[in-house]
Amino acid sequence: MEDDLIGKLRKIRGFRVIESDEQSILVDVRDFGMDSRELIRRLREDGIVVHECDGGSGSDRGGDCIRIDSKSVNRELIDVLSSAISDWGQDLARRNIEAVMKDGVCVGRRDCEYYPCHFEGQDCTFCFCPFYPCGDTRTGGRYVESSTGKTVWSCVGCTIIHEHEVACEVLDGLMALEPGEDVLSVFRDVIVPRLRDRDAGTDAGTDADAG
Repeated sequence: MEDDLIGKLRKIRGFRVIESDEQSILVDVRDFGMDSRELIRRLREDGIVVHECDGGSGSDRGGDCIRIDSKSVNRELIDVLSSAISDWGQDLARRNIEAVMKDGVCVGRRDCEYYPCHFEGQDCTFCFCPFYPCGDTRTGGRYVESSTGKTVWSCVGCTIIHEHEVACEVLDGLMALEPGEDVLSVFRDVIVPRLRDRDAGTDAGTDADAG
């Protein structure tokens, strides 16, 4: 097995490589967000030979570890993992947004396990952004290199979607969409004008300081 591939596996958040040999690699995934059985299912769909390790009695997540066959530990594995994680995140985001839209209310949740992920008083209605990846750096988001070596959009610097007034308007806009309408139209109608106002305010402040 190539050491750089093992190193990339170690960099995946929630993955802990326990051991590796000529036959397989054992990875502890108990701190990974995806259930081990879900991860195994997605990997097997792409031809990755992987097995579940028993997590012990009483475990509601199945096994806490997965064992990947050595024949599957190659550069394709990293790409498949990246794709599986991305697809899972999008599925999770879609379910979360559908639940929010069904209730039609914003949910500024202080009981969210990630609260506060950006700033005190945030609205957690859209912990999973419906506009990802927006690609607009004015939001504070930017492209970064992922643990797999690919360039991905990171929302770590974006807070606008968590402002309560913005979350409410976005939710109203999404619920008003007709079937087939582009979700990004809500981004253009709600988010972009605010970004322009921010830029205008920053420019005005800069001019005042220069004066």
